[in-house]
Amino acid sequence: MTSDPKEFVAKIPQLNLSEGTEMLIDFSREAQRHLISARNALLILETAPTDKESIESVFKTFHTIKGLADFLKLTDIFHITSKMEFMMDLVRKDALPFGQDVAMLTGDAIKGLQKLLELLDEQISNEGKLQNPYYDVGPLVDAIQRLSEKKPLNAVPSRPSAVKALAAINFEPDLSVHQEIIDIVAKNSEATLSVPGDLLKKLIADFKDVSRELKEAQGKLQERQRELVKERELAIRLTHQAQGEARGKSEYLANVSHEIRTLINAIMGFTYLLRESPLTAKQQDHLGTIIMSGKMLLEIVNDILDFSKVEAGKLKLEKIDFDLEHIIEEVFKITRSRLVNKPIQLYFAVADDVPRGLVGDPTRLKQIFMNLLDNAIKFTDGGEVGMTVNREAGGHSKDDHVVIRFVVEDTGVGIPANRQQALFQSFVQASDSTTRIYGGTGLGLALCKTFVEKMGGHIRMESVLGKGTTFIFTIPFPQSQQPSVSPAVLHDLKLDQHEFLLVSDNERTGTALLATATRIRIKPVIVLQTVKQASEFLLKREEDGGQQPAVIFIDTTLPGKEAFMLAYKIREREKYQHIRLVALTPDPKIEAAAEFQEAGFDASLMKPVIKTEVFDILVMLLSQKPTDRRMIRPDVLNKISCEGTRVLVVEDSVPNRELLKIHLEALGCAVDYAVNGQEAIDFLKKGEYDICLMDLQMPVIGGLEATQMIRKELKNNVPIIALTAAEIQEEREKCLASGMNDYLPKPFDPDELKEKIIKCMKM
Repeated sequence: MTSDPKEFVAKIPQLNLSEGTEMLIDFSREAQRHLISARNALLILETAPTDKESIESVFKTFHTIKGLADFLKLTDIFHITSKMEFMMDLVRKDALPFGQDVAMLTGDAIKGLQKLLELLDEQISNEGKLQNPYYDVGPLVDAIQRLSEKKPLNAVPSRPSAVKALAAINFEPDLSVHQEIIDIVAKNSEATLSVPGDLLKKLIADFKDVSRELKEAQGKLQERQRELVKERELAIRLTHQAQGEARGKSEYLANVSHEIRTLINAIMGFTYLLRESPLTAKQQDHLGTIIMSGKMLLEIVNDILDFSKVEAGKLKLEKIDFDLEHIIEEVFKITRSRLVNKPIQLYFAVADDVPRGLVGDPTRLKQIFMNLLDNAIKFTDGGEVGMTVNREAGGHSKDDHVVIRFVVEDTGVGIPANRQQALFQSFVQASDSTTRIYGGTGLGLALCKTFVEKMGGHIRMESVLGKGTTFIFTIPFPQSQQPSVSPAVLHDLKLDQHEFLLVSDNERTGTALLATATRIRIKPVIVLQTVKQASEFLLKREEDGGQQPAVIFIDTTLPGKEAFMLAYKIREREKYQHIRLVALTPDPKIEAAAEFQEAGFDASLMKPVIKTEVFDILVMLLSQKPTDRRMIRPDVLNKISCEGTRVLVVEDSVPNRELLKIHLEALGCAVDYAVNGQEAIDFLKKGEYDICLMDLQMPVIGGLEATQMIRKELKNNVPIIALTAAEIQEEREKCLASGMNDYLPKPFDPDELKEKIIKCMKM
């Protein structure tokens, strides 16, 4: 060693109570304390090599000792610790894995430092006279350097486990040498210092007492450290076990959900086919109930799968551009179809200052909306269920985020005060009888809370028993840079030259239609509340020779049969034959549309009014000749033909393959099918296709691998739509990364299948 503690001892008389020796003693004690921590961390890293806390502890040990050694000019100690500090810094930055070589060298370094500290203690206690002064640090320093440079370790002997061998070494500092140091200090001090003997003896006695107390305290500390190491090791083992169990459960649930979704796909698929058969209105309603039940079952499966991902820490959120208003309209289209036999008025309102284009996870946001609205409908027997969307006051941050406030409220049964806070917990419902009466898993609200908080927002609730419940949540969103286009600018029909009338006593319906008129750029709608007012308005226009409204929207929830009476009166007058009548109804049943047609209505729209549906209805009605009278429903809007489209179906499941073939041929498509990815590649080598529907899990070659081969080897850019029974959010990135254009979940809706095909054909 370069530094010579003997020099410090010789200077004791001049340093006033042996300052140099005391510094070395303190260094030795401090260094050994840090080495104990490093050893304990190393034991943990043997079973958990990626434990960040333990890696950081080892790094800090070498960093601290290096700094002290540099100050005291302890060259050999400085060389080892500086090299180890550099190597552990690579490990903590994930530039070097904490493997067997690193573990071995770390153990050797700790042992080497321990040996050097022992030699230092011998030098001090024997006044610089070493019994065994030799310890060669060269090979160890060279080995650390080579590993840091990611070179082979030829000079380092291998052994089964350096860490286990290390555990048997006694790293506890030997404080007995301190007595010898004290004697040295006393001897030298008494001879040269002008300090009264009694005072010096008192100082030495006090020092002995402190040293003894320190030794006792250190013993207790070391014992507690050993206990903590054992506790930590147990905790790590239990954590690993729990994580393994969580992963296993997650994988099991994913497999089960895949099988369930596949079966639901077959059930719902053939139900869709039956719906296209010549059935009575009652039979159509029965099929609608089956489809609705299948969708609700699918949502339960998805909730269970999402919950398992949350538990396993695998929940990921997307960050993509989306149209908020479009998402809300989609949700309410689905929600209103579930109001069979429930006298509930649905509504939604989006404030004018809420930006349409946002960046986030539209799938999870839609899931939040659906869960909250489904709950509201479930616990509301009559009245209103709706959602309002506003821009939070002052909710605009420097990074161009906008805070949106969502309020979902109902006039249902309400929730007792003592049960409200617990509702956001998993598997909890408002009362023990809730499941028996209303059904459900008790996961929906817990997932909503998780999604909202993962998006950086907050959610809370207010409820009054017997009066209703309100859920309020805020989420910050980055604003999208993608421009949003009103449907009105996509059509050359001059809608602003026509006048429109609404007859409704429902304030929310009037507000919604007025807002829609603004968004699709038509004249403000004239709102009248009663049939009498409407009759008087039309009669006065007739007397004044003024222009009658082109379209009259009539709310079918008017008292009694007033809506139908007004329609009959208008159709009886020859001068009113050019007026188009649209029924606004909350009733989703098939027979309701037949009743509207019989009364003389030209079209029907379900409430709440959807902007795109209103626009499409107006375009179709105003494009008709006055003599062309046929009933228009939202389900027949935008029927773009797929006639002649060549489709390759790649699906190994016979029922799913047959379902797809029937649906596609009904759309006018020409269909070929393959049973695996290899057959799909062979088909594409021989012929051209407009669309390829690709299942993901297939024998021989799966869908993802087949898509990669089609893109890279065949250089074929045919639009490929993924067919998957797995959870969409989880599979989407893989599908798009492989070269697919879109994805379609199983079970699929025939209308959604058609939309996907049309969308891909436009690419």
